[in-house]
Amino acid sequence: MEKKKEIITVPAKPLGRPRFEFTQERLRQIYDLASIMCTKQEIGTIIGCSHDTIERNEKAMEKYRTGVANAKATIRRTQFKIMQQMNSSTMAAWLGKVY
Repeated sequence: MEKKKEIITVPAKPLGRPRFEFTQERLRQIYDLASIMCTKQEIGTIIGCSHDTIERNEKAMEKYRTGVANAKATIRRTQFKIMQQMNSSTMAAWLGKVY
């Protein structure tokens, strides 16, 4: 009598690290952190991914760029208000050269 060998199949496991999902909550968090001038590396550390992952994702980069632009506009607005309140010609000249 011949013994038949039984073949056991094991379900395949996915290879590599699981994909990082950018949920609406995470995208909002990226925007909020970029709005206070956090770097991509700092944001990645906070939300749990690499700064490269943020750079590769179009939606994440759009939120990041929008947040940084908002932060810059806020800084400019504040500088302009200070210039007006102080009636500072030096500040006005500096703002004229920088912007």
